[in-house]
Amino acid sequence: MAPTQSPHFAIVSSELQLGGTVYAYADIDGDAERATDFLLTLLRDMPELMPQPPGSRLSASSIVRVLGLDSVKAVGLSSYERNGVYHNRAFIHHDGPRAGVLRLFGGEPSTFGILDAAPGDADLVWEQQLDIGALLDVVVALSELGVGPSPEALQESLGERVLDLSITFGQLFDRLQATAAVVLSVDESRNLWIPGESFTFPYTDFLLRMDGVEQLADAVIRRAASDPFIKLERSEDWVTVRLAVRLPPPWNAYEPAVMKEVATGRLYVVSSPAFLKTCIGTTEGLAKAEQFKSAMDGLPPEGNGLTYLSAKMTRQMHAVLDQVVAAQGSSPATTVARFLLPDVGYPVGWVVQNKANGILFASNTPSSHKSTLLTLSFAAVLPAAAIVGVSVLEPAPPGDEPFEPPF
Repeated sequence: MAPTQSPHFAIVSSELQLGGTVYAYADIDGDAERATDFLLTLLRDMPELMPQPPGSRLSASSIVRVLGLDSVKAVGLSSYERNGVYHNRAFIHHDGPRAGVLRLFGGEPSTFGILDAAPGDADLVWEQQLDIGALLDVVVALSELGVGPSPEALQESLGERVLDLSITFGQLFDRLQATAAVVLSVDESRNLWIPGESFTFPYTDFLLRMDGVEQLADAVIRRAASDPFIKLERSEDWVTVRLAVRLPPPWNAYEPAVMKEVATGRLYVVSSPAFLKTCIGTTEGLAKAEQFKSAMDGLPPEGNGLTYLSAKMTRQMHAVLDQVVAAQGSSPATTVARFLLPDVGYPVGWVVQNKANGILFASNTPSSHKSTLLTLSFAAVLPAAAIVGVSVLEPAPPGDEPFEPPF
């Protein structure tokens, strides 16, 4: 141990696991403000990218405070291998309550309710708490500092109606705390073809569930009541909004519907009402499936966010990317995508959990945090390379001698 220990090391190390493939700790107290100050210096030298209005109160400390990053003191990473899969942990330690963007992903951790509505053969399950009101607070505060749209333009945007419904963005986002969840189930025996294209994809049932947006659901129902192309059905338990006409091929395989559960106010967007019935009526849910239990082994049972991919889903993700490469050729984007995608053949899982003194990210994946460190290094080099590239490509002022390389 170092003679003088970082004051945050004990807190961060208690959430990590020492002795595996990766262990990293960094005390970043004050680094966010220094990095922001450096970025502002670059932007002030390029006013065309971010003009400073007269009387602007923009400073590194004000931006970091609004984003809530002034409370972030240290970060840590760890990975160890287990049966060919890595158990990874990352911890962001903050001092005091979460503020700014740290509030975006919810408050207290809880059990993942979508697992009660995910059938055992589900191939993707995602659930996330979202504090959209906190994000709006950040955008408004940045606007007042001169970052992004002006306060007047922002207020005008918030006054616009959502998708021509009887509700504005401001009414929807104000203090909005929601939980969003997605379930996908892939049927590899049913391939759908895009007309005129060689691109195919397997039939995939989907379910999007949102808690906390009852006013949005009611606005959709009010709009549907006056639209002749939409069918509105009511029962004691459900209000269903669906198209009154069939979709063209290949989309006619779906019967999309927006449904509100009367008892809870939950909003569902589903591939078909039949798939919703399958999900909410499941008795052999995903939590009992062996692939899911393998993917979530050792991860917190409660949290603020969960992602699960089956081995079939990872296979299909690579298959789609293969089709893109075959049709359009390889590119830096497809290369990066291939690098970031989970390996084929393994179910993978992630959990995000808010704690009193930080945010824990835990996962079971075929890749360790070495990949994370490589990605961060690559991302750190790109801005510098871009700046150098722009300076080299920019025409020299008249009278200047062209640069001659020393080789």
